[in-house]
Amino acid sequence: MKLLRHTLLVIACAAALTPAAQAQATKPAAKPATKPVAKPAAKPATRPTAKPAPVAKAPVAPPPPPATPAPAVSAPRPAAAPAKASATTEPFGVGSNALNLGIGLGSRYGYGSGLLGGSSSVSPAISLSYERGFMPLGPGVLGLGAFVGYQGAKYDLGGGDKWKYTDLIVTLRGAFHYPVTPQFDAYGGLALGVRRAGVSFEGNSFAGIGSSSASELTTGLFVGGRYFFTPTIGAFAELGYDQSFLKLGLSAKF
Repeated sequence: MKLLRHTLLVIACAAALTPAAQAQATKPAAKPATKPVAKPAAKPATRPTAKPAPVAKAPVAPPPPPATPAPAVSAPRPAAAPAKASATTEPFGVGSNALNLGIGLGSRYGYGSGLLGGSSSVSPAISLSYERGFMPLGPGVLGLGAFVGYQGAKYDLGGGDKWKYTDLIVTLRGAFHYPVTPQFDAYGGLALGVRRAGVSFEGNSFAGIGSSSASELTTGLFVGGRYFFTPTIGAFAELGYDQSFLKLGLSAKF
């Protein structure tokens, strides 16, 4: 009886174990476990580089003063044409302006002298002239300008009777200037213009005569020189046959 129970218990255990064994046999084979990827080796820790010991700084000398640059050497300029007279190196050159203020002595006009046995007197002429260097002309310069002069005269008949004369001329002038030295300017030229002459009577012998005036064309010829004491101030003298025979005075250049 006990043997029968033991046999049945073995059979039951075998039956119970058979489905479990079959189920285990039907299961797919387990996948091989993936190995973990090896991590890269850790970088070696960098040790901090030891800082070099501070070096004592030597005292810095102050910088030397900057050298003065040498002046630039400009290319030589071409020499000026010799035909042109310079207004700065010559007494009268192209572009120079000159002004003369003078007193004239003598007169080319008689003013009735000796007409009726009386005597005549002529006052000094006052003149003002302007001239500008216009263009080079040979070794010198051609100057063009204008002249204004005034002169008075009297003719005394005696007994309180007299004639009075006034003489005004305005002319254009052209002159050739030659630089004798850097201070002395010699010149000569011609003048052409208008003369306005007036006459009036004072006295009792010819009552009612009154006065009269007339204009006429006049010409002149002159030579002279200017000497400059400074670059702008000088004196001049001039001989001519225009309003007066001799003119003396001051000159200014600008």
